[in-house]
Amino acid sequence: MPKHIIILAVPGVQLLDVSGPLDVFAEANRQRGRDVYTLSVMAIGDDPVVRTSSGVRLFADLTLATPLPAAVDTFLVAGAPVLETFLRDEKLKDGIRTWSHHAKRFGSVCSGALLLAAAGLLDDRRVTTHWSVAAKLSQEYPRVNVEADAIFIAEGELRTAAGVTSGLDLALNMVEEDLGRETALDVASQLVMFFKRPGGQLQFSRHGQASLSGRSALQDVQRWVMNSLDQPHNVQSLAVHMGISVRHLTRLFNQALRQSPAEWLEQQRIFHARQLLETGEMAVKQVAAQCGFSSVDILRRAFVRQLSVTPSQYQKQYSR
Repeated sequence: MPKHIIILAVPGVQLLDVSGPLDVFAEANRQRGRDVYTLSVMAIGDDPVVRTSSGVRLFADLTLATPLPAAVDTFLVAGAPVLETFLRDEKLKDGIRTWSHHAKRFGSVCSGALLLAAAGLLDDRRVTTHWSVAAKLSQEYPRVNVEADAIFIAEGELRTAAGVTSGLDLALNMVEEDLGRETALDVASQLVMFFKRPGGQLQFSRHGQASLSGRSALQDVQRWVMNSLDQPHNVQSLAVHMGISVRHLTRLFNQALRQSPAEWLEQQRIFHARQLLETGEMAVKQVAAQCGFSSVDILRRAFVRQLSVTPSQYQKQYSR
């Protein structure tokens, strides 16, 4: 019996959050020469036409009010730029709970995790979501364990993906679970996508550059560092600039940013290095110097620690 995959699409849904995973499952059907998966799009109301964020219209197969079928393998909630407008819809949340509990696997793509959290389905669970809403998810639902840099997380019956193209990664992982590595490799090859992304489970988000936070003196030292990253800054020099002890500086950073000065400094250097590498105009050695790393080897170790790829690998993949 085919595994029934359902993706819930709210009005304004991001099209790729729906079509991307569905294409992965559809390709698995083609690779196996039979319908391993039955694929459905679900609307939240009686109107089966769902207008996506790009203006394209989807015609849903089901609605939340559809009687529960005998079996549902996977129920996923897709993300949308306007998802916040649905977070207080109690009828919608009730429906999401009902379908999620009925399915063998349930989860979300992108900001769809916010709807699952609002429905109380993510408490005390490890999840990921798009980096731009990860802080909101963590702050508004403190019982949810958010791993903001993960591409996708599979834990028990729960599946969550960071969003957009990572929905394909999540679907491919489910194909591997269901049909084995060889079929998943064939699907990845046919769709010209990575079977396992370089960098593993890290999404290369843009949230690495911290905004100015904390009291004015702390903002001053942040601004000073960010405008002179080519200089050999360290925790001691930051403390001297502020006229306080290293211990006091560390306490201020932990209170305002929840990280140490050394962690914040390395994060800023890596973020700046990424920007320079993406232009493709500088050699890795030049990038190291421009970002205050004393050697290419130290840059490389920091890059691997933060992103799980080398600077050269990152530049090849992301240079413009």
